Amino acid sequence: MNDGSNPGKLRGDASGSAPSIISADVKIVGNISTVGEIQLDGVVEGDVICNSLTMGEHGGITGVVAADSLIIRGKVDGTMRARSIRLEKSAKVKGDVWHETLSVEAGARIEGSFMHDSDPVIAKDAKKDDNKGGDTTKTDANKTEEKSANDDGADVSILGGKGGKFAAGA
Repeated sequence: MNDGSNPGKLRGDASGSAPSIISADVKIVGNISTVGEIQLDGVVEGDVICNSLTMGEHGGITGVVAADSLIIRGKVDGTMRARSIRLEKSAKVKGDVWHETLSVEAGARIEGSFMHDSDPVIAKDAKKDDNKGGDTTKTDANKTEEKSANDDGADVSILGGKGGKFAAGA
């Protein structure tokens, strides 16, 4: 669980527990937070915070995704933050991607910015980033940060910043 002392990072031990499965006929409107693993074949309209997320080809998220590990085969419309991200050939991503390691298969469709970060899941101090000369314009991701800070749900921080713009598609 997140005790608030380290926003964006979950605490707990989910080893040995079964993954949470969200099947293709399920649509969730709201945020999801777990210290464990999620297999997503349905649709989530909200932020998803977990240790590991594997999204099937028909899965979709509209919101912020924060995890240690992401495997994306479906559609994401929003910012992703993860140590390890694998975008498979059927992935369709629209939004910024903060990563430590990144793998993109031929055929994946991507529209957004990639930003390497040695610890992409941990929330950053926006003021420090702005003083470094990074992008100070407000993006939809920044608006999501403000919304998340005012919600009683999980605390997720998304920031603009330096990174190359990237758009590709098959």
